[in-house]
Amino acid sequence: MEISLVEKGTGKIPDDAIRVDTAWELFLPDSNATIPDQWSKNCDSLKNWLWIELGRKAGYMRKPEERKVVVVCPKLSDEGRELVIRTCSFWSDRVFDTNSSDPERNAWIPPVVNINDIPGDSALLKHISENHHGAFHSLLSPILGSGRSNIRTYRIPEGGTFARFHSHTAREELYIVLNGTGSARVGGHKLIVHAGDLISKPTGPDLATQLLADQGVSLYILDVEIWPDILKNSKDVVHYADHNEVDFFGEGWDMMVPSGSFFSVSDSMSNYETGYERKTDGTWVPSDVSGFRKRVREKEKSEKKR
Repeated sequence: MEISLVEKGTGKIPDDAIRVDTAWELFLPDSNATIPDQWSKNCDSLKNWLWIELGRKAGYMRKPEERKVVVVCPKLSDEGRELVIRTCSFWSDRVFDTNSSDPERNAWIPPVVNINDIPGDSALLKHISENHHGAFHSLLSPILGSGRSNIRTYRIPEGGTFARFHSHTAREELYIVLNGTGSARVGGHKLIVHAGDLISKPTGPDLATQLLADQGVSLYILDVEIWPDILKNSKDVVHYADHNEVDFFGEGWDMMVPSGSFFSVSDSMSNYETGYERKTDGTWVPSDVSGFRKRVREKEKSEKKR
């Protein structure tokens, strides 16, 4: 099994070829076949589409005698070509770029990144390493495959942070301190962290965390998010405790409410079979709701008993 990259317009295209050229126009129509300076959800969509298409035609359980897979590309920039080749390299040991200066050379790229040499010689990583949230940030996921993880490194300058004090309901998160000394806020605690420390934030308890470079030096972090699904479409509730905000992310959501608007579900469940309308301040008023009797206030209940 081998994968061949063919540039559009340079030869006959098999009917069952993977059409990255068409996908690029669909997901990144104004990019001129390069990776935008700001990696976006559309970039993820393109990468995931290619991953899924390769999964239909390639993979290491396929028999060696099966025919090769052809991937048709537009005229790509260096970083765009690296993205396609790296993605193909997860699915076959033999990847050939027929439009390169040496089309007979195996262009396979190993799934390895040296976190002490970022961005190194990677055209793609150089393109998507930038100052983000006040820190030098490198998104590693695009060159490490298209799994359920979102992986990045960032160097937090002295006195700064990278993210709000926050928790997730869908994304598990792990932070590894690569270099420096700083503080980690974990729930109601604050502790000193050093190079080699691994900080865990599992889903479930709504545990909020934040990293601070508050010990007189910068802090270099490897941040790994793990999502339930490869497309990263899971609905995720993020609580920003310091800001008194709860953000709802995901398809059909993308909204925010003040966390002070949250109330226990006990009143809702104990009055499930009554008609009322809940107000934004948590109070309620009786209402005609189809199939239910109108809810009665406790004072009215007492008066009826008399």
